Amino acid sequence: MAENNECTHDCSTCGADCSSRKGGIPKEQLNPMSSVKKVIGIVSGKGGVGKSIVTSMMAVEMSRRDYTVGILDADITGPSIPKAFNAKGGVVSLGDNMMPPHTTVSGLQLMSVNLLLDDETKPVVWRGPVIAGAVKQFWTDVIWDDVDFMFVDMPPGTGDVPLTVFQSLPVD
Repeated sequence: MAENNECTHDCSTCGADCSSRKGGIPKEQLNPMSSVKKVIGIVSGKGGVGKSIVTSMMAVEMSRRDYTVGILDADITGPSIPKAFNAKGGVVSLGDNMMPPHTTVSGLQLMSVNLLLDDETKPVVWRGPVIAGAVKQFWTDVIWDDVDFMFVDMPPGTGDVPLTVFQSLPVD
């Protein structure tokens, strides 16, 4: 445990369990016009194991049980959630860092980079920090409408995006 005279007041780099610790890394704030009750991350150490289909099936089942459901597609470089729900673009900013999610015919709320691109077939080639920033913006800038369960479809592996989600979003 760090003594007070050794403390740098940077809790993100310190493992000490001292009285000045304020809960570690602060979580990103949800858009003030949004409401999300439970956040569930779907993650795996490798690709091709069915994370997106599990995410989609869980979302559909919870919707069938009369819950309001959202899916945040955090797989920025390989988004597949829009294709699973036959969702095409049309998400536009309302200004002041606010945008509505795409809402499917069955009422699921979706946000994915594919819904923002002019050509969804073009690859997204961004560095890790930019990708992580986009995922945070899907949390902070999207107006999620009274979501009971938010499913976060992660990219494969244990890189920047899963770490960002688990550190920055209030994953249940």
